[in-house]
Amino acid sequence: MGGVKDVQPADGVTAANSVKASNFAIAPVRDFSLSALADTSYSMELNLFKTLDGLISGWCERRALRPLAYLLPAYPEVLAHTDQQFQLLEALKNLKRLCLDQLTSEELRLVTQAHDFLDERLRACVI
Repeated sequence: MGGVKDVQPADGVTAANSVKASNFAIAPVRDFSLSALADTSYSMELNLFKTLDGLISGWCERRALRPLAYLLPAYPEVLAHTDQQFQLLEALKNLKRLCLDQLTSEELRLVTQAHDFLDERLRACVI
């Protein structure tokens, strides 16, 4: 941690087991169980992007234009706002309904999982 110095007593002697000031507020929070939930949500969101990126790559390789036409307009780089999340949710719902003939069973499973994750996340935000 750049710029953080050891705590020194007034007589100028450095304490052998000095404590860095930056650790005081962080250590208890990391042990708290709710902080793990926030990390889980973040990792699930990263997994969502990884899943969608994989689907898009696969559709590009086999030139499946219809699924791409539904997903790409609603696929932001970051899901910063709930309206973006609702647009992506709608696109995933349309993929499940309108592109069944162009999705493999594995792609349909992944689209359904992504849809369910976003749906659950948005219900938690709205309620």
